[in-house]
Amino acid sequence: MAVGATAAVIPLFGLVPSISASDSPITIVLAAACALALFAVSQVTISWSYHTDRLGEWFRLALLVPLAALSVVLPLWLGKDWTILLTYLAATCAVAVPPRTTLPALATSVSLAVFVAEHVDGADTTSLVVMTAAVGLAMTTYRRILDLNAELRRTRRELARAAVTEERLRFARDMHDTLGHDLLQLNLRTEVTRRLYRAGETDVEAELQQIEDVGRQCLERVREAVTGYRQLSLPAVVEEVRPTLADAGVSVTVDATTDLLPQEAETALSWVVREVLTNVVRHAHAAHCQVTLSTEGGRAVLEVLDDGKGPVRRPMSGPDGNGLAGLTERVTALGGSLRTSAAPGSGFRLLAAVPLTGSAASEGSTDSMAAASLANSLTEGTS
Repeated sequence: MAVGATAAVIPLFGLVPSISASDSPITIVLAAACALALFAVSQVTISWSYHTDRLGEWFRLALLVPLAALSVVLPLWLGKDWTILLTYLAATCAVAVPPRTTLPALATSVSLAVFVAEHVDGADTTSLVVMTAAVGLAMTTYRRILDLNAELRRTRRELARAAVTEERLRFARDMHDTLGHDLLQLNLRTEVTRRLYRAGETDVEAELQQIEDVGRQCLERVREAVTGYRQLSLPAVVEEVRPTLADAGVSVTVDATTDLLPQEAETALSWVVREVLTNVVRHAHAAHCQVTLSTEGGRAVLEVLDDGKGPVRRPMSGPDGNGLAGLTERVTALGGSLRTSAAPGSGFRLLAAVPLTGSAASEGSTDSMAAASLANSLTEGTS
């Protein structure tokens, strides 16, 4: 727009020969030339200020006042050739005033055109009014298009930032939920291996092989978390965690049917079971844990109970609070809920519910280009 406005003022200087060819004194010619130059500079400056934050709306409105005055005074003083300035005024009003006052400003420009045409000899009122209105409406439409394009660019930038933020949160949750269990398993296997070594047992090599297998599995899960393709099933999670629970002296009973669960719901609840059972090993000091999954009222309801020492007060931020916070985010993203409390008698109780229909309530913004770019860069970093 600014470049177009600069090019558009060039025809105005065609009025200069008409001044010099007249019999007017040199002082009037110079005054008219200076007024015309002021008009052109003001018009271009307003157009340029539309694209910069340094010159605001009040600056454009202040420049519009002398521009309007020159658009009226110069035609009344120098004749009908100068009525073209009113079309420039209408075009500039579309840029200078706020969008909500564009139409009133255009109506004012047309009114000035009627006034000038009636007081200038030889001026065609109809032609001047039609041209002024047409140019003003065209520039108003053009400005609206520019504003919409700018808003679209801002929205795209915001969506890209939101997609990257969502992908980082997903990656952080997956890394915490994955590595928390795997590192705990490595720790338990290492303790068992140390005890066997001190006792002089011969199956230390088998334990070391298991530690190596867990390490490889951990690396593979990190890659899955990076790429976002980690899908879990509840039976597989329970069987995976069962050896770790057995090493810690915790038995687990499962009463669950996952045949009717959507994949998103089963994956989210599987993450919940994985994290909770890992916490049972780390914190609960329990002997038994019960996992129950049922469907009622169009929801999948997961309940995990243990007979340990019960809930421990921990801050929801920081290393100890990331697990439950991440699980809550996973469940609420599907329109569900998650609550924790003390179990009847003693121990810890977790209750999570996820809708069976419309579980894709969170339309993954991680499918955007920004999220994919982040995932690719993270994949390269872990390869």
